[in-house]
Amino acid sequence: MNIKEEGNLIGPEGRPLFGIRRSPVESFNLSDFRIYGTGKKEGLVKNLITRFRIKRWQYLGVCNDEVIFGAAIVNLGYMSSIFTYIFDRRKGVIKQIETILPSGKAALFTGSSRNGSASFKKRNRTLEFTNQPGNIHAKISADGKLQAELSFIKSEEPLCCTTRVGLGGFNYTHKEAGIPVRGFISIDGKRWEISEKESSGVIDYTFGYLARITFWNWAAGGGFDLSGNRIGFNLVQGVNETGFTENVFWINGRMIKTDVLDFRYSDLDLLKPWEIISNDGKISLLFYPEGERAADINTGLIASRFHQPFGRFEGRLTDGNDSWQLKNVTGFTEEHYAKW
Repeated sequence: MNIKEEGNLIGPEGRPLFGIRRSPVESFNLSDFRIYGTGKKEGLVKNLITRFRIKRWQYLGVCNDEVIFGAAIVNLGYMSSIFTYIFDRRKGVIKQIETILPSGKAALFTGSSRNGSASFKKRNRTLEFTNQPGNIHAKISADGKLQAELSFIKSEEPLCCTTRVGLGGFNYTHKEAGIPVRGFISIDGKRWEISEKESSGVIDYTFGYLARITFWNWAAGGGFDLSGNRIGFNLVQGVNETGFTENVFWINGRMIKTDVLDFRYSDLDLLKPWEIISNDGKISLLFYPEGERAADINTGLIASRFHQPFGRFEGRLTDGNDSWQLKNVTGFTEEHYAKW
């Protein structure tokens, strides 16, 4: 792997530092960003790009045998949004809360996923994510119904990757999966205690100058293999595949990189089983959906169509020498089309 050590996103020549990093970006230093093919670091075009074309979001998820939970704060420049969901695996019922607002002012980001925060406060809906080098603390309150406080213990080997998008764009992502998480989640009087020994966390922090039309498949989750090893994986098709990929899995916190992937599923019925296979043979998984979160938004100028089934994974992971068998690992897959 081409390992980058730099703490900045933008290099001294004004272009993003592409590659895999050992640790998260410390500074996004967009003031040093130069439009591809020109020497300009200032001007109207750059101002429009940095204000309206830079996308940033932070997603935090929890999965175990009883519940799959997710929450995100999103800033698209011209729009802010948040969402939270709770999928009760025992009942097969999902409850969701979502807010979409014009302009990006409501979703506030400081620093990076290494040191910084993401927050959203509007009326009776508050999400606060505090990022520190060793952990992330999330505090969530919505509509007097949902309350959650969660602490995610970061991996010593996160996936941090910057890839090209077209000729002039870029996308940086910091992802972790299968990490310990503790705390609680409650909604409508029902409370789930989240224990490190039984639960797995997912982190997705993304910052990018993405294509106007973007598509991806994503699979993430975690749990334990048949021998009791802690497992996590982050698998993607359709984005972040230019020179480098973000496809990895973790065994007891050790990150193992994989090649490009093929997501095989029915576009007519996304609740049928999915198959996820890597080109290098390290990933061979089946996913069995139990329910899904979905939306179809199309205003003409912007669109977001996605399906995110929740369920369980089984199959095999290998590093070429050792193999790990999965039987009941929890997580989700996703099909997402965005025009933004």
